[in-house]
Amino acid sequence: MKRILTYFDTPTARSSAFFYFSSIFASFFRYLFHLILLRLLAPSEYGEFSSYLSLIYILGIPTIIVSNVVVKYVSDFRGRGDDVSINQLFYFLLYKLSFITIPLGLLLIIFSNPLALLFKAHSLAFVVLGVSMFISVFQTIIGSYVFAYQKIVFVTVIGFVNVIVNILLAVIFIKLGFGATGVIVAQILAGILTTIVSIFQIYKVIFPRINFKSIPNFNFSGFIGYSFIYAVGTSMLISTDIILVRIFFDSHISGLYSSLIILGRMILFGLTPLISLVFPISAHRHAKSYNTNSIFAKLGLVILFFGLGAASIYSIFSDFIVSKMSLAYIESAIWLPYVAFGMAFFAFSQFIISYLMATSRPQASVLLLVATIVQPVLIYVLRGSFDNVIFGNFGLQFTLFLMLSLYVIGEYFFSRFKIRKS
Repeated sequence: MKRILTYFDTPTARSSAFFYFSSIFASFFRYLFHLILLRLLAPSEYGEFSSYLSLIYILGIPTIIVSNVVVKYVSDFRGRGDDVSINQLFYFLLYKLSFITIPLGLLLIIFSNPLALLFKAHSLAFVVLGVSMFISVFQTIIGSYVFAYQKIVFVTVIGFVNVIVNILLAVIFIKLGFGATGVIVAQILAGILTTIVSIFQIYKVIFPRINFKSIPNFNFSGFIGYSFIYAVGTSMLISTDIILVRIFFDSHISGLYSSLIILGRMILFGLTPLISLVFPISAHRHAKSYNTNSIFAKLGLVILFFGLGAASIYSIFSDFIVSKMSLAYIESAIWLPYVAFGMAFFAFSQFIISYLMATSRPQASVLLLVATIVQPVLIYVLRGSFDNVIFGNFGLQFTLFLMLSLYVIGEYFFSRFKIRKS
């Protein structure tokens, strides 16, 4: 018993536990944020906001790639004690990514009116999104550097501050009459504030810049392709459905579906702290040639237990949970179990792919790409029935979870067979 207590009484274990339980607390406030929005906005307005949010996820695909690259390579460089590469990587990414974010931002601003017509929204929101593209990559690089250095306590606290500021600003802007557009502005401003604070955590490794005669050239060719697949899949599988439902169904149905997805995302967001831990810890240990199987097994069991447990609670108390949002959404309660379990399965799928990418085995992300391609086709085929869209999306998430689980099991037994044979 004493040995077990000693095992858990380590700095990493304590900070990880603090990170997880504090993140659960922060997730409660994120739920509170959406609960406030559901009460302040009509279903059609909330559907509009969810469309904006989904578009942000899709436009944020480059930032997810950047985040994976930073966490993976900074963790590797730390493992090798290469402080020069850590410094150079920061400026290398800022320079290269400006060629992507600036054109994307300008396109959003230029085509704000056609996009507003397509999504039944306000053009000003797309102008705001376009401006945010210019700063989002910088925010992502800073946040990823902080996480790669495993400053877990700070990441937890600053995430909580971000949620509180977001809630306060969103309520103010809604009261001023800005509606769903005001909520988007609030999120951007909260992100800027927390990024400024985060810079002070890593300024010693990025300032001053270490100058060389030529621009450093980092080779991400192998990792970046799979990271792109991961970014596309994780963003679009929880965004494309909202956008397509917004297009194929009326505003009221779109609002109901968005409320279901937001509730389901609470499970995903609640598990995200554990999912995000596996990347820097596994990558750092893998760079030192340490075994990482125990990390996968322990974190995986916890994620599966909490994910399925939360989905079960959602299923048993679906009417009660939906009614606490607003009675205007009560008719959607019947579909909540399918959305909840779908998100739980998707969370575990993300965990598996994150672990494999951190340990230089990213090929399984191709399965995520297949699911990403199938989803819009499936929704288009099933667009005649809202029920079928719900069932089809659940089936897709479960199939992805099953295939990735079989992939990991097969790889594990194959590797043991090779060791015994040798």
